[in-house]
Amino acid sequence: MDMAEKSKRFASSMATAKRPTMKDVAQQAGVSITSVSHMLNGTRFVSEDVTSRIDQAIRTLNFRPNPIARNLRSGKSKLIGFMVSNMENYFYVNIAKGIEKTLSAYGYRLVLIDSAENKKNEIDNVESLYLRGVDGLIIAPTDPNCEYLRNILRPGFPVVFVDRQPVNYNGDTILLANSDAAYTATNYFISKGCRSIGFLTLYYGGTTIDKTMQERIDGYKKALHDANIPEDDNCIKAVPGISAAANELQYTESYKMMEQLLQIPVRAVLCGNSLAAIGAYSLLRDKKIRIPEEVSLITFDDDIWLKLTTPRISSVVQPMESFGVLAARRLMTRLEGKDLPYECFRLKAEMVLRES
Repeated sequence: MDMAEKSKRFASSMATAKRPTMKDVAQQAGVSITSVSHMLNGTRFVSEDVTSRIDQAIRTLNFRPNPIARNLRSGKSKLIGFMVSNMENYFYVNIAKGIEKTLSAYGYRLVLIDSAENKKNEIDNVESLYLRGVDGLIIAPTDPNCEYLRNILRPGFPVVFVDRQPVNYNGDTILLANSDAAYTATNYFISKGCRSIGFLTLYYGGTTIDKTMQERIDGYKKALHDANIPEDDNCIKAVPGISAAANELQYTESYKMMEQLLQIPVRAVLCGNSLAAIGAYSLLRDKKIRIPEEVSLITFDDDIWLKLTTPRISSVVQPMESFGVLAARRLMTRLEGKDLPYECFRLKAEMVLRES
C-alpha cells in the first residue's frame, strides 16, 4: 500500500472515530506536536516545508482548532456577556451592534442574554455567565440596586453599566445626557408657541421612576421653568412598563395616559421612550386627532416605526452604537490591566425633526 493510500485511510478512520486533534495533525504531517502548536499560534518560526506539510494535514483531516481548550490554557474565554434588561426594546439591539463590532476587533465574542425586566432573571443570568467564564460583563440593570454583584463576582471583575446608573456597586457607566436632551425637545415645542406640554413615559427598573427617566422629567421641567410656564403635575404621566412586544403596547397604560393628557388639554407631548410613544400615537390615530395641527409629538429613541407613520414622528436620537462602542472599549481597557478610576460618561442626543 503506497503512502497516499495510507494517508487517505488514516484520514477516513479519524473522521469516523473522533474529532481530530493536534496530535493527529502532527502524526499525519510527520512533525512534532510542538511544531503544529507554534505554526497554529504563531508563537515561533516554522519552516516553509513544515508549514506546508501541516497545512496539508489540516486539510486532509478537516482539523479545526478547539477555541475553548486554547482559551482555558490562556486563562481567558475571549467572551463578554451583555445583560440586556428588555430585548423588546430595539434600543438595546443597537447597543449590542456597537459592542460586537468593537469586541471583534480585539478577538472577543459577545454573549447576549435578556432579563425581561425581571431582577431574579438578571441575577441568575449574571451568575450563569460568570460561572461559564466570561471575561467581563456589560449590564443594563433592571433596577438600580446592583449590590447582588458583590456576592457573585470576584473583586475587580470588569463590569460596565449602560443606560441605567447603578447604586451599591462600582463600575464604569455609559449614559445619555438625559436632562439636556429633554430640555432641548421641550424647548422646541415652546419655540413653536406651545405652552401646554405633556410628558408621558413608561419607566422600567422597579416600582419607582428610575434615575434615567427622572433626569428626562427634570429636563422637561427646567425648560418650562426657563420659559416661565407653570408646572402642572397632571401633565406628567409615568407608570411602570412591561417587557412586551410592540403590538402588545398599543392599548396599554400609555394609551390611557395619552387620553388623560388630551382632557387637560395639552398641545404637545414629549414621550420618555418609544415604548410609551406606541400607545400615545395609537390613541391619537384612533381619535383621528391631527398631528401636528392639533397635537405635536416627539419621542426619545428613533425606532423604525416612527419613520413609517403618517406623519412621520420626530425623535430624540440616542447614539446607540456609540454606547456599545464606548462600553466595549472601556471593558477592554480594564482587561488589558490598566488601573483607572471608575467614570460616568454622558453622550449627547440628536434631535431629528420630522412632520410631527
